[in-house]
Amino acid sequence: MGPALKQLPTPRPTQGRILLFLCFLATSIANATPLTADRIFHGGSIVTMDPRQPLAEAVAVLNGKVLAVGTDNAVLDMRGPGTEMVDLHGQVLMPGFIDIHTHPILSAMMGEVIDISGFTHRSREDVLDTLKRRIAGKDPGEWVLAYGWDPALLRDLEPPTLAELDLLAPDNPLFIIAQTLHSGFANSRAFAEAGIDRNSPDPDGGHFERNANGELTGLVVEVGAMAKFTGSTPGYPLPAYLYLLTNQLETYAAHGYTTIVAPGLQPIIPEHIRALKSVASHPGAPVRTYTYPLFDQLDESGIAPGSGNLSFEVRGPKLWIDGSPYAGGMAVDAPYLDNEFTRQRLGIEAGSRGHLTFNNEQLQALVLRYHRQGWQISAHAQGERAIDQFLDAVDAAQRQFPREDHRHRIEHGALITPVQLQRAAQLGVTPSFYMDHIYYYGDTLQELIVGPERANRFMPAGSAARAGHRFTIHTDSPSSPLGPIRAMRTAVLRESRGEKNIFGKRERISADDAIRALTINAAWQIHQEQSRGSIEVGKLADFTVLSENLLEVSPQQWDRVQVTATYIGGERVDPPRWSWRKASLLLQAGWSMLFD
Repeated sequence: MGPALKQLPTPRPTQGRILLFLCFLATSIANATPLTADRIFHGGSIVTMDPRQPLAEAVAVLNGKVLAVGTDNAVLDMRGPGTEMVDLHGQVLMPGFIDIHTHPILSAMMGEVIDISGFTHRSREDVLDTLKRRIAGKDPGEWVLAYGWDPALLRDLEPPTLAELDLLAPDNPLFIIAQTLHSGFANSRAFAEAGIDRNSPDPDGGHFERNANGELTGLVVEVGAMAKFTGSTPGYPLPAYLYLLTNQLETYAAHGYTTIVAPGLQPIIPEHIRALKSVASHPGAPVRTYTYPLFDQLDESGIAPGSGNLSFEVRGPKLWIDGSPYAGGMAVDAPYLDNEFTRQRLGIEAGSRGHLTFNNEQLQALVLRYHRQGWQISAHAQGERAIDQFLDAVDAAQRQFPREDHRHRIEHGALITPVQLQRAAQLGVTPSFYMDHIYYYGDTLQELIVGPERANRFMPAGSAARAGHRFTIHTDSPSSPLGPIRAMRTAVLRESRGEKNIFGKRERISADDAIRALTINAAWQIHQEQSRGSIEVGKLADFTVLSENLLEVSPQQWDRVQVTATYIGGERVDPPRWSWRKASLLLQAGWSMLFD
């Protein structure tokens, strides 16, 4: 026995048995049957959004998660007798798109009202013809709801007078909702049904416009005032709303989304948080859902931070700091342009700089409360004054109660400045941009609402990239149509519809940054970067399949790229036109309406 071996202690019987067991275990593992995948995707391009391995040839999925990513040779070894082989036929597999700012309940409900949008109409006459035709089919006393009034797209769309609204629907309460959801018009019967008259006080966060004599004009401005009509409009049994929500989630999946995020979940249906959770958590739900209810609704819910799961979670409160540029509510540093369009079409007074929903003390108290409770705050802030006010509130909260990695969010951030973006980064606040302001409304913003300088820096994603933000982009449906590829294309090119104008070349971003904004960055913004947003081992097998690779097609041609499939947990989402789930909901709704 050599000297080195003499130095080793002689194993005692117990130690020997342990060593033998460990040797046996190692041999068993080495000789064990390798894991076999439930499903393997191959035969196309795979864009992973993982910087360590940006491209792959195949992906294996087991139990709803990614088992392996790599070359065909490596991944196909995991094929077993029960493995389903999914041939991509030359198409492109990507991480599932994440719609970081959308309104599923509103979208579901707006599909049931009269469509008068600028996306489907060409003139004021066209809009009024639609209203007259649909009102004629209503029973006396039945509510008439219309959605999509949009003078920024239809420039001849003069606001209706109260007399005109009363003449349109003399026997029906009529409520017309603007495309932005930040203003609307009501006739006299609708005001009466909502219990509003000339002496009614304006609610927080909105007002009812009055003329020089103090009489209502019909115009309802901002969400606080709009909400006064919610309780008076028609209601349906809860199963009917669940049916509409089920359809809406299927619509998201058809557009390539695998996760949606709903900031500003409004109580326009019964038990709205529970209803959304019920649909999102149902087996086979086509998308995963996260939400930020209105702050007062969050207080009443009794939900605690961190109590969600991979399919549904309440992330925190939604705060409206200011309003919409198309209702004069965006709180800007310099006044809106003063012209006939802003005064007559949008109702913006000369010299107006918009308005803030809260005073400084109110907002700081709200932000501190939710910050200390551990919530992530979603703040609608468009103009420079609103963004400053929110950043001041976060700064004050951090000084009193420091929190790491809170990721409070600025929604839209239309006119956020480079200095504000730097400050937001220092405070840990992250922005999300609504790029359709450029695509659909850029020309009107430049010519009539804010002027060329501000239009060129609207939705400044390029500045956000330079400031080091993990920013995201969104379509804010139903304010604009669903369209992830359109949103990405606009962020890259910054062209208005019809390629009429380019707004702020310096604010363009790369194709890779645009894709990240809808995948891994969006996952990060909701603290889910460990579970989704890229195709990596151990993450959810949530995928979108595209007809072509966005990284290989010129952005000018992205409008030809199609979403061809969506997968949740490795299972293809094939929304049926009919299902036992939908049939059951409709039956329950009909039963309730018949016997209630």
